[in-house]
Amino acid sequence: MSAVRIVEVGPRDGLQNVKPTIPTSTKLALIRKLHAAGLQTVEITSVVSPQAVPQLADYPHLRVPVLIPNLKGLDIALSNKVREVAVFVSAAEGFSRANIRCSVQEGLDRARQVAEKARAHGVAVRGYISCIFACPFDGPTPHAAVLDCTRQLLDMGCYEVSLGDTVGVGVPADTEKLVRYLVDAGVPITQLAGHFHDTYGQAVANVWAAYRLGMRAFDSSVGGLGGCPYAPGAKGNVATEDLVYSLHQAGIQTGVKLPELVKIGQWITNELAIPNSSRAGAALLSKSQRPANQPTPEPLASGLQWTQQPSAEGLQIHRSGPNLKLTLDRPRNGNALTESIITQLTEVFDDAATDTTITRIALTANGKFFCTGMDLGKGSSPVAKSSSASDAQFARLFRLFEAIDRAPQVTVACIQGSAFGGGVGLALVCDIRIMVKDASVRMSEVRLGLAPATVSKYVIRELGISLAREAMLTARPLLAQELHRLGKIAQVIESTEQAPAALAAYLIGLRAAAPHASTLTKDVVRLAYADAGGEQQAAGVKAVFSEMMAPQSESAFGLQQFQSGVKELDWDAYKLMQMPAKAKL
Repeated sequence: MSAVRIVEVGPRDGLQNVKPTIPTSTKLALIRKLHAAGLQTVEITSVVSPQAVPQLADYPHLRVPVLIPNLKGLDIALSNKVREVAVFVSAAEGFSRANIRCSVQEGLDRARQVAEKARAHGVAVRGYISCIFACPFDGPTPHAAVLDCTRQLLDMGCYEVSLGDTVGVGVPADTEKLVRYLVDAGVPITQLAGHFHDTYGQAVANVWAAYRLGMRAFDSSVGGLGGCPYAPGAKGNVATEDLVYSLHQAGIQTGVKLPELVKIGQWITNELAIPNSSRAGAALLSKSQRPANQPTPEPLASGLQWTQQPSAEGLQIHRSGPNLKLTLDRPRNGNALTESIITQLTEVFDDAATDTTITRIALTANGKFFCTGMDLGKGSSPVAKSSSASDAQFARLFRLFEAIDRAPQVTVACIQGSAFGGGVGLALVCDIRIMVKDASVRMSEVRLGLAPATVSKYVIRELGISLAREAMLTARPLLAQELHRLGKIAQVIESTEQAPAALAAYLIGLRAAAPHASTLTKDVVRLAYADAGGEQQAAGVKAVFSEMMAPQSESAFGLQQFQSGVKELDWDAYKLMQMPAKAKL
């Protein structure tokens, strides 16, 4: 596959929101480390330091473009022998006035003055466009506005125009539509680059959407540094580690040494005392720090002995210690949510809610599908029936999803096959999801004249507003790899045959988590999305804190074990000790 050129913007765009003054020596060290890791283009600053460029002059093949706001800035750059500059405009009036105190066209006119003088001095010029999808002040940005800016930037001599999703609201469908629009209007794809912020976790997905249309240059920021002072809530650029990892996994060359890049991301975020926003970087760093004598994990094995429990038609129930496994078992009808299945599942979760011997509930299925959603069979479907039938179906589904959502146990969905509609809700209402590689989830309601009403709460909560809206409106399948990249599923399983063993292994891994502490953790998360920043959240968090610190709580046992030198507790064994002994016959 075609190689990708990465423009590292961390030292400039990534650091502009860091409030304490960052020493020039730290910036220079960052640039040198990035170059040593294989990055050939590093945007260094927007206000040229007289010391910065000369100190980098002895680095061969290193391009250090400088962001230039006006002719005065260009003069400073030229006096410091800068060989490449970048000009920037906004496609939206509101952001342009907030950012550079002028209209869009006035910004373009300033950029033209800078570009023409720079080129006259033999300096290369790159262009940036902000707010390609939406503006924090004006709302959605018309494609025509982006096209006009792009044409003018290319006309003034920019060798490339970087398209910036400044507030990070774009999804792959938006990226595809805009790039197609520009190319169809005659803009060469070879002169376009992507600059995607990761506010809603869509940046890497947007890169792939643009890549598939022929784009081969992308901006990124080590450690996911960045944001924008004039775009409230905007997160940093796509993390360079995440971008490089995704491309390398697909066999696409970048020339970047990923292990070195991961170390740089950790170093600079430590220097700045801020979190490292790169998911791939954090995972790879954790893996590299694993002790050398740590045993290699054994291949997945069953690991749990399941005992059949009293079950009804269409739903198998098994138990292993404190683990309960529910298996949808009507593969011929796609494990659809019939009235019978809904009732059975609700009863199981209602009963488990008061059973303190159960700490985890797994939900999976037999057959080709995980769950195809609401029953659409002839004579059995509640769709397009009387209002009383509609009300009864709503009440059944509402009770089921609330019972799962409110379960005190940790709930794990093992998605062994594709899911549709309400089946997607059944997976997303669970706390954790693992998924077979070839499976997909699809909010297919709109294709049938329906809307995902009952499950929308959980779909939007778990996927995020932007992705959920796009998935529900397009009814496109969301694949396991995409969901995993976005952090929506915890693990991708290679095949359906490996799903039972993978589920068992995951449940075994959860033995390290104290059961009641897990319940309290779920309470804290629920408070965050139900009343973020409110009085209910504050009171709830204080109650959780008091409960976990109580003398007879799990923490007392955990602390005692820790102080005794026990670092890895088996909380299942602890739970079994707390259970009342069975009477002997």
